[in-house]
Amino acid sequence: MASPIRTPPSPSAPAASAVPATAARGRVPARITVVLAALLALVLAHGTRAAANELKGGGFEEPAKARHGERIEPPGFTLEGGDAKLTRFVAPAPHERAVGLKSDGALEITLTIPKPPTVKKIAPDGWYGVASVDVLGMAGRGRATLELSVRPADGRKPIGSARLAVTETAPRGGKGTARSGKAAGQGGTEARQHASWLATHRKRLWVKIPSKRYGALAGKAVVLRLAVEGSGRVVLDDLRLDRFHDEPGRPLVGKPNGKDGPDLLASGALGFTALTEHGKTAFSLLQIREKGPAAKAGLQRSDLVVAVDGVPFASSSLAAGRAWFASSHEAALGRAIETALAEGRKTVRLTVLRDGGRTDRGPRELEVKLPFKTGFADTFPFDDPLVDRLQEDMLRWIAEHQKDGGAWPGSPAVNPFMAGLALLGTRDRKHRGALRKLVGWMLETNPTAAATTGFSYWSIAFQGIFLCEYYLASGDKRALAWIEDAIAWLPSTTHESAWGMQAFGHSPKGLPYGKKALMAPCAHLLVFEALAEQCGVKSKVWKHIEPYVMHSWSDPKKGGHGAMGYNAAAKDKAQFWSRTGLTALALHLRGHKRPMQKALTAIMVERHPWMLNSHAYGEPGAALGLLGLAVVHPKGFAEVMPQWRWRFLNAWEPGVGLRYSSPHMGSPYMGEEEIVNPAYALLFAVRNGGLVIAGGTPERWLAPRR
Repeated sequence: MASPIRTPPSPSAPAASAVPATAARGRVPARITVVLAALLALVLAHGTRAAANELKGGGFEEPAKARHGERIEPPGFTLEGGDAKLTRFVAPAPHERAVGLKSDGALEITLTIPKPPTVKKIAPDGWYGVASVDVLGMAGRGRATLELSVRPADGRKPIGSARLAVTETAPRGGKGTARSGKAAGQGGTEARQHASWLATHRKRLWVKIPSKRYGALAGKAVVLRLAVEGSGRVVLDDLRLDRFHDEPGRPLVGKPNGKDGPDLLASGALGFTALTEHGKTAFSLLQIREKGPAAKAGLQRSDLVVAVDGVPFASSSLAAGRAWFASSHEAALGRAIETALAEGRKTVRLTVLRDGGRTDRGPRELEVKLPFKTGFADTFPFDDPLVDRLQEDMLRWIAEHQKDGGAWPGSPAVNPFMAGLALLGTRDRKHRGALRKLVGWMLETNPTAAATTGFSYWSIAFQGIFLCEYYLASGDKRALAWIEDAIAWLPSTTHESAWGMQAFGHSPKGLPYGKKALMAPCAHLLVFEALAEQCGVKSKVWKHIEPYVMHSWSDPKKGGHGAMGYNAAAKDKAQFWSRTGLTALALHLRGHKRPMQKALTAIMVERHPWMLNSHAYGEPGAALGLLGLAVVHPKGFAEVMPQWRWRFLNAWEPGVGLRYSSPHMGSPYMGEEEIVNPAYALLFAVRNGGLVIAGGTPERWLAPRR
C-alpha cells in the first residue's frame, strides 16, 4: 500500500459553465504545432472591451497626501449649495482618501458618454451604464439622506436616481494623513480587518442607465449629481460610471494569457457562469444552469450582480497577485460561500440590477441555496469527507469523458496524460481498461520520442511521466521500451545556449529567444528523467543540462529570490510557479540539492497567489506546482491549500465536478472542464500517495493477477 503524505493541521484561512471545447479526434503530430505554439504564445490582452471606470477623478485621489478636514475642490467637479464645502476625510484603506459632503450641498460632474465598442457577435446597441458611489457613513454625528442622480447635460429631468438614509458614523482611521493601503491586498490580519470594516460600514448607491437611453446619449454629455439633505457630512468615495451589455456573451471574454481579461467566472456551487472585468465593481451573468441554485432563486441571464450578502464588490483586479486573491469577484463569491457555511447558513444573498426597459427598477436581492451543508476542513485537502466527494466527482468526470480512441478532450499533448495520471493515482483496478486504451492510443500516436512533432518536448515530458508511472504500476515492457529510447535520445537533441551551456527549447529544432531557451519544458523533462531512473533507466539528461538549470535559477546565496527563472535573463517572480515546483520535485525524486529544494518551495509559499499565472498554461501549471510543493514541503502545502478552499467551494458543482474560471494564464485549446478536473484529480493523489510524483512508493498494483 502506498504511503500517504501526512501534513499537520493548518490554521483556518480567512473567511473568504462554460461549454466544453473538445478537440477533434485524430493523430497528434498533425496538430501539435498549432496546439503547442499557442501554449507558449504569451499574448497579453488588449484590456477590457467594456470600459472600466469611465469617470476620471471619481476616486478623489488628489492630492497625494490628505488630512482630516482639509478643504478640496476636485478637478472637473462643481460644488453647489449655500455653504457647501467638500472636505477630505481619511478613512481605513482602501478608502483612505474619501471626502465629506456637507448637508444641503451638492457635488456635480459632467462627462461625455463614450461611443460603444464594436465586438463581433455582440449587438452594438445593447450597452448600458451604471453610476455608483460608495457611502462610508457620517463624518461625526448626524442624520442625512444622500441622493445620486443622472441627467442629460442639456435637460433637467433625471434619467435615474437613488436615495440612501445615512446615520452610522464613519471611522476616521489613520493618523491624519492618508496611508498607502497596501496591506489591504496582502491577505494578512490588517487585510481581514479592512474587509470586516468594509462589510460593516460601506454601502453603495446604484443608478442604471438602461440601454435605450444610454445608446441615445453616446457622444453626449450627462451630469452625475450627489446631493445631501439633513445634518452633518456624508463620507463618500469612488463615484464612477461603468458600462455593461444587456446580452453579454463569450465573445466579450479576453484573450488567454491576458492579465486584464475580461474573464469567465464560473460558480458550480451557485449554478452560473459570469463575465468579470478588470476594474469593475459588478459582473454580468452569461449562463444560468437549468435547475441549478441560481435558476431556482430566480436569477436570469444578463443580471448584473453588484453585491453578495449585502457587501458591494470591490473593484476587481484580474491581474495575478495579492489584489486578485484578496478581492477579485471570484474570491468574494468563494469567500462568501465559505463564510456562510462556517456560520451555519444555507444560502448566500446576491444583489442584482436587472434590465427594466426605460425605467431603473433599482437593486433586488435573491437568496441562492448552497449545495453543501458544511465547508472544507482546516486540514484541506486531507482528512475531509467533503473532499472525498469532490474527488469522486472529478474522477467520474474523467471516466465519463474518455474518447473511443483512448484520449481525452482538449490538448492531445497535455489532457490525456493528466487524466491518465489521475486514474493511476487512485490505484483502483477498475480503471485498468481506460488506462490500457490510453497507452494504446499514446504508443500508436507517438511510437517513439523522436517521432513527436511540433513543440515536442512538452509532449515527450507528459507522455514520459505518465508511462513511467504506468510502468511502475504495471511492469508493461512496452512502456519501458519507450522510456529507454526517449532518455537515451534526449541529450543528443540539445543546443548551445547564449551562455555557452546546453539547453532544451521547445523542440530539437533549436533554441528560441535569441538562444536563451526556457526552463518550463526543461522542468517537465527533469521530472520525467527522475522517474525514469526509478524505473531502472540510466540517464545523462540532468548532468547534460545542469549548468543551464543552475544558471537560470535565482539563487538566494547570490542575492536571488529562490524561484526558477524563465531563463537566466528573466528570473521573474510572476510566472514562476510550475517550473519552480517541478524543478523542486525532480530534485526531490533524485535526492539531490536539498537547500535548493528548500529555497524553491519557500518562495512558492510566500507568493502562492500567483499560482494561476503559471507559465505557460494556468490550471495544469498550478496543479503541477502544488504537486511539487506537497511532496517537497508538506508543511508549506498545508499552509497554502486551506487559503484556497474558497476557490474549490465556488467551482465545484456536486455530482458534476469542477467548473472552469479563467486563470491568469490559460490556453483555450486545453478546454475548460476538460483541464480543471484532470489537473486537480491528479493533485489530490497526494491524499493517498497513489503516484510516485505524489509522494508514494512504487507498487505493481496494475500488473495482471495470477
